[in-house]
Amino acid sequence: MIRKIYTLLILGICLGFMACSDDNEELNSAASEPVIKFPMEQLDVDLNLVDNLPVVAVIKSELGLKSVNMQIKTNTETIDYKTVTEFFNEKSYSLSEELAYDATYEAFIVNAVDKLNRTVTATLPISVTDVVERPVIVFDPAEIIYDEMAENPVMPRTTFKVTSEAGLKKVEMFLVSADGQKPSGTATLSGENEYEFDEMIQYKEGDKGFKVKAEDAYGYTTIATLPVTYKTVPVPVLELKNTEPINADSGVDTEIPMHVTSVRGVKEIVIYRIEDGQDVEALRLKQNGEKELDIAPEIKLTNNTSAVKVVVSDGREGKEVSATVKAYVDMVVATVQIASQAIANSGTDKYPGALGLLSLQDMKTYSIDYAIASAENASNVDFKFYCFGGSAEPRLYGMTNTEKDKEFQAGSTGKLTDIKVKNATAFAILDAGNFNYDDATYKYIKDNILASTVSSTKLTGFDAGSIIAFRTGNTSVSGGGRVGIMKVISISAPKEIDSSNATKRVMTLEIKFPKKK
Repeated sequence: MIRKIYTLLILGICLGFMACSDDNEELNSAASEPVIKFPMEQLDVDLNLVDNLPVVAVIKSELGLKSVNMQIKTNTETIDYKTVTEFFNEKSYSLSEELAYDATYEAFIVNAVDKLNRTVTATLPISVTDVVERPVIVFDPAEIIYDEMAENPVMPRTTFKVTSEAGLKKVEMFLVSADGQKPSGTATLSGENEYEFDEMIQYKEGDKGFKVKAEDAYGYTTIATLPVTYKTVPVPVLELKNTEPINADSGVDTEIPMHVTSVRGVKEIVIYRIEDGQDVEALRLKQNGEKELDIAPEIKLTNNTSAVKVVVSDGREGKEVSATVKAYVDMVVATVQIASQAIANSGTDKYPGALGLLSLQDMKTYSIDYAIASAENASNVDFKFYCFGGSAEPRLYGMTNTEKDKEFQAGSTGKLTDIKVKNATAFAILDAGNFNYDDATYKYIKDNILASTVSSTKLTGFDAGSIIAFRTGNTSVSGGGRVGIMKVISISAPKEIDSSNATKRVMTLEIKFPKKK
């Protein structure tokens, strides 16, 4: 546009000068023939641009113009374009024509006829740059296909060539995936007619194509996309038949039964023990590409094993499948419900089986009648659940702490005060932020809880989510001085069981009790 304005300005000055310089000449009997002047020797036209210059000329005649005829010479013929017979100033005519240029144009011809019918002809050569094609992008191969089912799949190289008649300015590349597209490189060029690309691109699952955008010197662009087909194979399917936690003893062969299917075939199975949050390899089984397996390999667990993890591979890196099952090694783990003092002997229909005295040997609760029936029974109950006052504050008592025994529901044959053996079970609340209850193993409990710190026969200030350590009394049939842990899963709300008595509550505990060694 700047070029056009500048050129037109020069033309205007030239035309004005020529018009002014000739108008004042006196006519005489020997008047000269018409004069046609073009401001340039050749008109350069580029059909790829929108601002090509018009054809301009100044035509002078001393006697006055009768007509001006214009023609366009093409490479095959001469075409009559326009004739002008009326003039504002018959002695001076400024010609300016906006042509619809064509690639076949070779010249613009002007014939000026004065009043004596004298004809003068002038020709302006026209050089035309034809419309160039937009950049051409050719991919080779025309499609990327990667099939994971192939025996030894190989990713084809990404190769393409960009050609441009006008010369290239820029080539941009984008990786197209299911999540959209992201830039993958840009080449800035200086009018080269060709650009070649040959690289190894590791396409992955979800990739859809490789897009190329080429821009030439005129700003024309071409966009083409190389289709990418990534044929995936489903990952293996692993089913551990032990859906419940594994209960085992350390150092003993323990079966890990599993069912495995694989479209591509199983290449390897690795079994890990999880200890202190880390994977410890226990067994590695090389396979021969079986499509289906029902096996129960054996491994030895340790008293620091919190879970067992199985990883199955069909030979493709990153396509492994895994499954984990919890393991309780050298421990008794149970979920038990215990009732408070008001329903300690009778329980409640809403929580069947929940009575007031808990046995760590049997992992169940017993009634007052059971406890007072014999010394043997009494030594089999380790602690009791009590709720205090109108707010029904939960408490745990070892059997030697008898401050609230008179408030426990009496049995049909006596009261809790009549019990013949009182186990000195003690408690301590653990810091849930620092103690890992969920993955606590036999070894973890032994290493992190000192028996001497578990010393209170009365425990208060706990609620759902609390983690509690306990230590058995010397008279307990479960063995004296043993330390275990339990987590309060839930406690029924005050007056949930009985709207008139807030102290009737039931607590659900999960107990982890290391076995006697």
